[in-house]
Amino acid sequence: MYGDGLDRPTILFIEEDDDTRFIMKRNLQREGYRVLLAVDEQDALERVGDGHANAHLLLVNLVGKAPEEMLTFGRTVRRHGHYDGWTPLVVMAEKYGKDVEGTDVNVCDNDWITYLEEPNQLNNLLARLLHRH
Repeated sequence: MYGDGLDRPTILFIEEDDDTRFIMKRNLQREGYRVLLAVDEQDALERVGDGHANAHLLLVNLVGKAPEEMLTFGRTVRRHGHYDGWTPLVVMAEKYGKDVEGTDVNVCDNDWITYLEEPNQLNNLLARLLHRH
């Protein structure tokens, strides 16, 4: 269907939890994405710094970190990897109130926080952001 996979949109997924990382990778691949994994912040910086992690979108989910911390980190990865400012950054919020549940918030430019309520929400956001690419 996709040949060698290089023609598919690529997501750099930064996730510390082993179980979540595996499940998310499988789900993203089912949606047609090529997935590059980083197990933590240091791993992500090393991967983008050596040029092995060219991605169309950065997806960040760091356990115990506030969305603002993850945004700051994602922006650091984007700069360190010499991505352009249009490379989307999506942060998956971990804890949040009912007032934001199910929303995707564009915090600035191409930086997003998603407050997941149902599985298709992330897929819809990623498809929308990568369609621009």
